[in-house]
Amino acid sequence: MITSIRGVGMSRIVSSTFALQAAREDRAVAREEARQQVEKMSEAMIKEKGLLNHAQAALLLDVSTKRVGELVRLGKLTDFTFLGRKYVSMREIWDRNKQDLKAGRPPHPMGQRFPGQAKAAARTDGQYAASYFKKQREAANERRRAEFRKKWREILKVRRNERKG
Repeated sequence: MITSIRGVGMSRIVSSTFALQAAREDRAVAREEARQQVEKMSEAMIKEKGLLNHAQAALLLDVSTKRVGELVRLGKLTDFTFLGRKYVSMREIWDRNKQDLKAGRPPHPMGQRFPGQAKAAARTDGQYAASYFKKQREAANERRRAEFRKKWREILKVRRNERKG
């Protein structure tokens, strides 16, 4: 188990990188801010047993990176931002993995299932729902064909009259 992380070497590298992006007169301030953020990150890593970026967390949870972001927004995972990057707690990822959650919605209780099933059955003609929708689609297609035939007959009638006249 990790009890402490030395951040001296890393803080110099990170702080100098951020300091180079700042204006010349602000480099000392930027370097100090980066050093403080690295110290806070080191403390958070010890407390949370490690930090993972969203891609790493998604890999461990077997979900997408968007879902990790959504879990953070829902408050199911804690978000840590250090040096402009977002991280989540390794401890929370382990806890979530232990829960063995399934994807999708949980099933409805038996009392709520029957009314929904009865309503769906009433909308069909006694067979499965696909035949109901297929029947509706065929009726709509037949109406369009009838309108097309009617217009086509009118066009042919006008052409005949033009030839005779």
